[in-house]
Amino acid sequence: MFDQLQLHSIVEQDPRYHLNAYYYVLETLEFARSQLGMGCSSEHLPPRQKPGEDEKDEPDSNLHHISGSELCEAIRIRGRWMFGYMAKTVFNQWGVFTTDDFGEIVFNMVNAGKVRTAPGDKKEDFAALYDFQTAFCDDYVFPTEAVR
Repeated sequence: MFDQLQLHSIVEQDPRYHLNAYYYVLETLEFARSQLGMGCSSEHLPPRQKPGEDEKDEPDSNLHHISGSELCEAIRIRGRWMFGYMAKTVFNQWGVFTTDDFGEIVFNMVNAGKVRTAPGDKKEDFAALYDFQTAFCDDYVFPTEAVR
């Protein structure tokens, strides 16, 4: 989907966020679709875009659209799975402190022509969806089995 030069160009234009934050968002979009089954269901699609119809003509159709709130939920789930109690620290190291920052990252990629949005999508869809301290630290449940 992206090559490194394309992502480096985006980071050069907006250095607030580390390159890893962009990779993480892109990987989480795929994770949301493939592992969590997120995306629009057929009842939200125009009649010609129901599953199995015209998908080969429009592979990036809204069939697999992930909303801002869905993406942030997938980010939370995957972040806790990948980084555990350190998720907030990792995101902070990447310059990401709120869900709003993930919206900035997504729309930086949109503005670079690398990610598409659905009609009506906006940065505000990512605004204050959850608090990082609560989502990644306070609500974190440590595994009960000791690692040896």
